[in-house]
Amino acid sequence: MALDAVSGGLPPPSPGHPDVSGAVVDVAAQGGFATLTALTDGTTSLYTSGGGGTIGAGSHAAVAQATENLLSVLQAHLDAFQRPDDGSLPEAGMVRFHVLTPSGTRFEDVPEDSFWGRAPHELLPVIAATQQLITAVRETPGA
Repeated sequence: MALDAVSGGLPPPSPGHPDVSGAVVDVAAQGGFATLTALTDGTTSLYTSGGGGTIGAGSHAAVAQATENLLSVLQAHLDAFQRPDDGSLPEAGMVRFHVLTPSGTRFEDVPEDSFWGRAPHELLPVIAATQQLITAVRETPGA
């Protein structure tokens, strides 16, 4: 559903990230996936395919700030996301970054080793901003 948020009426992106409406990040976790959703309207959620998670964390200031940061970092690295997105999950050993733009959704995969800090990658700033957002969601009481 989040991947279709732009066509579903998501408000336009802010001036800090005029070409980025949101992000969906799929990370392999415990036999399924953990999915982080960060949208320009402040909607931020972290949930698992096995059930559970945190929905609506974007109403908390620290999470809202980390969401804006991620979207701004994605804006700065948007040229790295050129593949048209079909909404699929990543292959084993990869983390998929879906980037929602007003003109369509794009994606790029990053090796899990890079996502978890065990190997370098050109998208390290995007990975770091994603990790900061995940931390903000997990550390927010009541989120």
